[in-house]
Amino acid sequence: MSRTSSRRPVGPNTPSVTPVFPLILLETMRDMDRPEELLEGEDLAASMPRRLGLSDVVYLQIHKFREETRKKSLQSSATVEDLIRLVIRRPDCDEIFEEAGRRVARRAWEEKSGASRRWARLLPSGMKMRAAARAARRVIGQLAGTAQLQVQPRPFTVRLRGALTSNADPGGAACAFYTGVVSELMSQYGARPHNAKHVACTARGADACEWNVFVAG
Repeated sequence: MSRTSSRRPVGPNTPSVTPVFPLILLETMRDMDRPEELLEGEDLAASMPRRLGLSDVVYLQIHKFREETRKKSLQSSATVEDLIRLVIRRPDCDEIFEEAGRRVARRAWEEKSGASRRWARLLPSGMKMRAAARAARRVIGQLAGTAQLQVQPRPFTVRLRGALTSNADPGGAACAFYTGVVSELMSQYGARPHNAKHVACTARGADACEWNVFVAG
């Protein structure tokens, strides 16, 4: 049965998004810009500024959002959308968004107690899907801002009307963030081999963004 999250009317400047979203997004971009090795004779003063994730601006923003996360200070959708627009300028933006989504889901999983994680892995298949759906409502609900969220366990579907990722990115690449969240959540709850797909997007003319999980067997 589908369930819709209840939200009071809010605007794009109303604090409604966990600061973990922008923090992890910027940290992911930074990590992908770190050189694996330094070439002999490389002029770091010349090469590093071209790596946006290693810039002083991103460093300061990461520090800011770490403090915001420590204080649990919600961010506005507009603030997060501005950062999304920064990332979509990059040719590897899809990879950054999906990896950031996976990291957010892993962070949420690691915050659960060890007993809770073990219990989730031992559940029967049907109960795993319901537990994963509850986790998706909780985790994505913190990331969705002003969007209307619906989650159902069978078939596993996540639906966002007014997703801030598609609002910020007319091309739809930023929605890979939620694809990463959904896919990682399913892995954590021990789902059989699966494939999370972004089957509908407002950037492609749909009335809402939708993710389906196709489970093998």
